[in-house]
Amino acid sequence: MRFFQRILLLFFAGLQISLTAVSQIDTAEIYRFSRHVPFWKSKNVEKLSATLAKDCSSDEETVLAFSHWICKNIKLDYSAMEKRPAENKTIKKILWSKKALSDGYVKLFVEMCKTQKIPAIYVPGYTKDYDFMTGDTLFRTEYAWALVNLSENWYIMDLTAASSKVVAWMSPMSKFFWTLFKIPYSSHLRAVKSYNPSYLYMNPATALKNHLPAAEIFQLMHYPMTISDYMGGDSLMQVYFENYPETQTANPVIDEFYQKNAIDKYIYVANESEFTNPANQYTKALYYYFALKNFFNTYYIESKGKIFAPLEESEKAWKNGKIADSLFTIAAQNNIREMETKQTRSEKWKNDLITSNKLLSMQLSTQAKVNSQQIKAIDKINSQNKKILAYIAKNKDKYALRDIVDLQKPMIQSKDLLDGGTQLINNSYESLEKKDMILKEYDSLILRPLCKANLDTLYTQQQSASKLCNTELASLSRYLDRKGSNLSLVYYSDKYVLKKSYFDVFSVAGEINDTYTDPALEMLAEKTTQFYELIQNYVNENVSALQSLKKAKVMLANDYGEDDLYEKTALAFNAQLDKFTEQINVITEFNEKLSNCLSDDVTLYKDVVSLLQNDNSMENYRHKEYSDYRKGVKQAENDKIKYYQGTIRNYQKFIAKSINVK
Repeated sequence: MRFFQRILLLFFAGLQISLTAVSQIDTAEIYRFSRHVPFWKSKNVEKLSATLAKDCSSDEETVLAFSHWICKNIKLDYSAMEKRPAENKTIKKILWSKKALSDGYVKLFVEMCKTQKIPAIYVPGYTKDYDFMTGDTLFRTEYAWALVNLSENWYIMDLTAASSKVVAWMSPMSKFFWTLFKIPYSSHLRAVKSYNPSYLYMNPATALKNHLPAAEIFQLMHYPMTISDYMGGDSLMQVYFENYPETQTANPVIDEFYQKNAIDKYIYVANESEFTNPANQYTKALYYYFALKNFFNTYYIESKGKIFAPLEESEKAWKNGKIADSLFTIAAQNNIREMETKQTRSEKWKNDLITSNKLLSMQLSTQAKVNSQQIKAIDKINSQNKKILAYIAKNKDKYALRDIVDLQKPMIQSKDLLDGGTQLINNSYESLEKKDMILKEYDSLILRPLCKANLDTLYTQQQSASKLCNTELASLSRYLDRKGSNLSLVYYSDKYVLKKSYFDVFSVAGEINDTYTDPALEMLAEKTTQFYELIQNYVNENVSALQSLKKAKVMLANDYGEDDLYEKTALAFNAQLDKFTEQINVITEFNEKLSNCLSDDVTLYKDVVSLLQNDNSMENYRHKEYSDYRKGVKQAENDKIKYYQGTIRNYQKFIAKSINVK
């Protein structure tokens, strides 16, 4: 137990929290008692807060107990987030359902802090969700976190992210249909409990990477980040952090804001939200609406059916309602702009992807045909090689000393026999000279170009092209398969849309193929034909020499060394045929390796072409899913706006009566 406590203390010491008291907190003990709040006390915010605070000796411990209880007991209600309700759950409903949106997490935390007189502030802001792309326009704040004051310093608390994480979820039935019938489907996001205290007491600069408050004062930065830097991407943000690394946790401006009444806070956030992001009419309208709602709830007497408020306050409320109503109308138009912009981008993704898939498919199909033709060329060469080997085998070991040694010389040497025999000896030498010339031609035309070292170099080149291409295409194949079984609604990179890297790699592979493989096969085809002709000529000259020697022996009474020359020639002949065979085997081995390599490439190319064709149909599905999602967002947001505008006009009827406005 003590070891666990020490580990947790070390963890919190590394969170960059400047609370001097944190190092004194027995974190494990707070975690222990905050987990065991009785059921009947957890349904009432005052009882819950009092129970958690009673064993705490400081505000720091109390806030940690509140945070831990909320994170461990409240789950992010992601389904409600997708529905975008106009009115979020009350604190009472949150405690009973144990579910909340980010809005609910913050309201509960702020209210719990309020019961213990710990200053805390609700902060609306922007986060970069999965649908955000660099350069996007943000038309509304859709997230919330808290600021809490401890030891006269303000700290950022994102209890939503600290309690839950959003993951992609696929139903088992969808997986089954993909596996069996390759029916594409999109993953849906869902929240799962996942306690992550790094989102508590966040460093302001760290928080800014994904949390931009609606009002600049809530950034806790000496020089606040602009919305353009936030939306401009990592490079702009990096420049900002390099130029303005300082933060401030003691902030008199926030202290002043905290002391304002509720309506003044709403109006301040409304105006500051427009200053921070002029494109965001929605948040300004919403906070003017909150100001109006607060006024109505404060001064409307239900039993009388009237508003009883100072004239000045009523006139302000009337103006706030008019401002909110007009801004909501602009916000509704922005919702349409947002949907159209993102649908247009998705349409472009779809068109670009389908076009690139078709182009890549054409290149792959063409190269597959080229490689298939190369394989046929190799088969033809190997067929020729088999004929050569059969021809060599036919003549191999056919001639030996025994063929001549037993031949009898004539007892009487006539002049005709002498002349004839002498001529045959000369003929044999001429044939052997021609044989030597043939071998020289073989060395220059065949042996050197087709030696094992050169063929290995050619194979290595093709192998490198294949590996380069196969690695990339295998990666693409895995992606396409994953995409089909877990369809993403958005793309964060054009790698899988335009597939530029695959075109580049394929271009390199094609260049290697054109530079090395095609010329090599052309050379092999040519050299193999020449090789066969040289071998045939070589055999003919040797056979001619050997036969001349045999004929000469039976015509010459004296010994002219016919036997020795015959034996020497026969041995050299057989040895050379072995070398020819070895050379043919080297070429055949190269051909087989090259053919296997090319065959593997053809198989992969055809598989990827099939996947790319399937990807095009999946892309249409993805685009429709995304388009439906964006339409749903627009409809939900516009429904909220209609609700708010209807409520505003209802409030305005009562206010109009109190100030005699028609």
